[in-house]
Amino acid sequence: MKTLHDESNLKFYILNNKDLEIGELLYSINREEKTIKLNSTWVEEEYRNQNLATTLTEALIEFAKLNDLKIIPVCSFGKAYFKRYGHKHSDIIFFK
Repeated sequence: MKTLHDESNLKFYILNNKDLEIGELLYSINREEKTIKLNSTWVEEEYRNQNLATTLTEALIEFAKLNDLKIIPVCSFGKAYFKRYGHKHSDIIFFK
């Protein structure tokens, strides 16, 4: 499986070994406020419970760090992830 970033369409996605998209994370950026919203995550049903949404979220975290952006989790998975692991990423989480 491969995790890729499509910056023009504001998404991270995972391809399986047959190059089919099996998961995605959609985001939006406000460059003026230096924030990135984690808007949604989705994983194909047969690939759930394999930590793929976590993999996508961690890719977003790295992107946010590289671009000096604070993350605003909007979707339920993002909120749950940062509630559980926020202590590891307190420098990049931004709640309004």
